Parts: sequence; C-alpha cells; structure tokens
Amino acid sequence: MQAITIAIGKTGINFFTEQYLKKALLDLLGKMNPPDLPVAVPDFTHVVILDIDYITYRYSNIVIQLSQGAFSQFAPAYNSVTQSIMADGRNTPVFLLSFSAGPFGVVYLWEESYVQEIDDEFTPQGHGRISQVSNGFNYTENFQAMDISVPIQFAFDTQKNEWTFSVPLSSAVTKGAVSNIPHGSVLHQNDAPCQTNNLLVATQAALDALDFSTATQTILTGIVQTIPGSGNLGNGITYDFSVGDSGILFPNDDGIQIGVKGGASYQGEAFPGNTAVSLPLPTPLTDADSHHLNLFVSDTEIEALCWCFFKAGKLNLSVGPNDLPNPSALDVSQYTALEPALKPYAAFVMQAQIEQNTAPTTNFQTVWQFGESVMNQLKTALPANVFQQIQSLQGNIYASQTVLEAALQAAGVGSDWFATIEKAAAENALLLAQDITMTLTIQNDQPVLPNIVFRVQRTDLLDGLQLGVGANQRQTLQFGFANVSNSASFVSSNIPGFNGVVFESAVWSLLAESQYMQTLKALGQTGVPLPIMEGFRFDFANAQLSIEKNYVSILANVLYQAS
Repeated sequence: MQAITIAIGKTGINFFTEQYLKKALLDLLGKMNPPDLPVAVPDFTHVVILDIDYITYRYSNIVIQLSQGAFSQFAPAYNSVTQSIMADGRNTPVFLLSFSAGPFGVVYLWEESYVQEIDDEFTPQGHGRISQVSNGFNYTENFQAMDISVPIQFAFDTQKNEWTFSVPLSSAVTKGAVSNIPHGSVLHQNDAPCQTNNLLVATQAALDALDFSTATQTILTGIVQTIPGSGNLGNGITYDFSVGDSGILFPNDDGIQIGVKGGASYQGEAFPGNTAVSLPLPTPLTDADSHHLNLFVSDTEIEALCWCFFKAGKLNLSVGPNDLPNPSALDVSQYTALEPALKPYAAFVMQAQIEQNTAPTTNFQTVWQFGESVMNQLKTALPANVFQQIQSLQGNIYASQTVLEAALQAAGVGSDWFATIEKAAAENALLLAQDITMTLTIQNDQPVLPNIVFRVQRTDLLDGLQLGVGANQRQTLQFGFANVSNSASFVSSNIPGFNGVVFESAVWSLLAESQYMQTLKALGQTGVPLPIMEGFRFDFANAQLSIEKNYVSILANVLYQAS
C-alpha cells in the first residue's frame, strides 16, 4: 500500500542541504579538534666532532605525545552535494557532500621523552653516561588545504520501522603539510632528518582519519526520526508514514522518489478501507524545476480521516433551538398546520440528533459546477438569450450529466448548446457521500419522548484545497465543502397518525444544514497530515494543488526555521 507518493528534485535536495545540513555540518566541523597522537620516533645517533675529539649522542625510546590539539584559522566551506554510487560492492546510492578548508594550522602541546646516552671517546669519565630526558613545547603544523567528503545514505529500516540517515564512511584529505618542530626538541639532533618525517605523516594521517561520520549521523538521525510524528493528529488519530510499496528510488541519481503507506488508525484500530491502494510515483522533477517536491495524496487518506472522525463521534451532533439562527425553527407549533398529528405537542420544542450510519466515502468523478468564473466564460460563449436561460444554474453543482441536461432542458436551452455548457462547467472533483440518520425528539418530558426519524443521503464536493496547520499543529492538506445534494426520506415515528412525507423536502435544510456544515468545516480544517521533518514547513501560500484522477497533486516548496 502507498497512499502518499513523493518526488523530490535536485532543487529540493539542494535546499535541504543548504538550509539544514550545510549549517549543521559546518558547526560540527568548526567544533572538531585534532585527536591526541602518540608518535614513536626511531632511535638515532648524533655525532659532534671537535678539533681533536668527537662525542657520540645516542637517543633511544623516543616518544612524542601530541595532545590538547586545536585547529587554527580552520574555516571549512561547503562546496556542493551530488548523488552518486558508493563503490562498496553493493552500489549503495548516496548523497555526497563536499567541503574544503583553505590554509590552516594545527596546534598541539608537545611532550617528548627519551633516553640519552653520551659517549666521549677521549674522556674516560665520558663513556656511557645515560639519562632519562623529558621536555614540553608548543607545536604547530601547517596545512595548505583539506578536502572533506561526507556520504549520506537515505533509507528505511524495515526491522526498526523507521526512516534513517546513515553516513557510511567520511573522508578527509590534507595537502601541503609543513611541520615546525619545536626549537629545543631532540629531533633537531637527528643527523638523518628524513627519519623524522613519520611525525609529519602521522599527524597528517590522524587528520585524514577524523571521524565526521558519527557526529554527522547523530545530527541527521534526530531530524529524520521526527517524520512519523508529523502524522499524529492527536485525540488517538495517527497516520502511518512508514515506507510504501515502491520504497525509495533514486532515478538516474538525480532526485528521489518515495512511496509512503499512509492510512490512519484511531486509538490503535487501523482504518479498514482500501488497503490495496498503490498510487503511482510522481514524475521526477527536472533539475530546472524550481519546486522542491511533488506529492500525490490518495482519496483514501481523506476517507481515512472521515473514518477516524466517525469512530470518534466527531460527525455526530445535537441541535437545539439555541444552536440555530432562528430558534423557533424547532418549535413544534411551527408545523401543526402542516401536520395535524403534531397539535398535542404544540407547546413543546424539538431537538435534532444527527448521527452517521456509516463512515463517509469518497469518489473522484467529473462534476459540472456553475461558479462565477464559469458563468463569465459562458456569457461570451453563448447567445444572450441562451445565457439568460441558464441564470438559474448559477451556483449549482451537478454530479450527473443526465440531471444537468434535464435542468437545461427545463430551462428551455436547446440541445445544440449542451456540449458548450458542459465543457465550460466540467471539472475533476472529489465527492464525499454520507448516510445520516436525523432524529427529531419532542421535549415533552415523558418517559418515552415522541420522535420522528429521517434518513438523509448527502453528497458534498471538496473544494478550496490548501495547505495549512491543522490539529495537533500538524501540517495538513485542508479543504472545504460545497453541498451538491441532500435527500431526506421519512423512516418512522412513534407519533400516532404522523405523515412524515410532507416534511422530507424541508426538514434537513431548515433544522440541520447550517450546523452540520460547521461539523464538516472542522473536518476539513483538521485536514490530512503530510510527512515532513521537524523544522521544515510547506510554503502554504505558493503551493499548487489540483485534483487528478484518484489523488490530489501538490506541487510545493518548503521553508526551514531552525529551532
């Protein structure tokens, strides 16, 4: 299953790197210190030749300990991020971050110890004088440059059920090392200076082996582990943002495509809807595309939200007189002339109880909506007399071509104009179908309250798609509703002689429509959560949303704000 699919282009990858990784890694590099380093130097002999004498100095057990290291004038700069394949035998796809540092120094505390033996050939008491010597100095080694490569792998750990960033093996390469052996060090006594090059080599090797991987992975692990939490709407409603059927793909090493399961649960109970849905992946964004990502969101995600609201009872409501703009609409006395069976209850008020019989379901289809822009278009496309005939259609939504054409025919529009009108008004739409029981209860304070039961078949069109902050401060796909149709039918009543059919056409619109629309509004403002890492948010204002067949397409950029 995958009810959400995502394509991230090079622009998005560069944004993530520039806005988050670059700063985090530069901070990391700037705080790193060279490692302590013990350096063993081979034994050597130094001979001092005098006029008639020479003295031999033998140095052994030479150990140099470099400690408390610090970088001097070390200012790494970010270069670029590229996608590539690691030559690790598994062809692991990675994002390779490149940094470099110009001339810099490494400052150490230098502690040396050695055994010194002096042999003076012409002085008998000068033979075999042995002493243990220790010295301490400050030491600086200068480098011309350092190049740093940090490979990052993005994956999903199916065993741990979590998204992961891993850093297989970072590398650093130093160039142009120049050693400044402290004045007074025993190494200046070496007659073969090349033997001390191992000091330079060892220091350079220690810097080249600096572990950027562990710290980098710690930085990345913290942020990627926030993805599951972006699906938690609170009140027991949680979306599953684990990896979907397609997994993670890296098409032509130029972007990412991701399948995400989606689907919701309420207090641990999984949404039982269409778990076989598998959305296609969005086409990879080109390098020239300025958008960061493209998301497809299946209607299953919206249906799952409706199911969670249904399970939580959030789609049910009670309506009393004080809830209506016109409280008297629930006075029984308003209806006694229409239905004489109500006369014994004329002194009382009613309460409306609205309950969903089943969770609402969604359906993508073509509808014909006569909004302002469509009417303006038809004003220029139709003869004036024909346009006048369709004025009654303004604001209407038709979910059936047959019903629309019947309305056109009733308005006197000739069939030759049907195609023009239908083409202008047609659009892809997502409809929400609801099956509702509405019970009117007369509040006469009797053990068994008089009641009237209706069944309402309702269809609403989702419109006003946008991104925003919904429940539990989650970033969500939000929407509004435009009512397409309501059909109320009388079911039963315990009032003797009651004829409910006469109420069918007006009961819902008079007593429940305005309040129920507020309930739907709360559903749409909660919205369907979208997977995203903490600190990042979608650019709500500039996102492009469109309804396609079986999914909503979101073309968007993201913004980042460090905590």
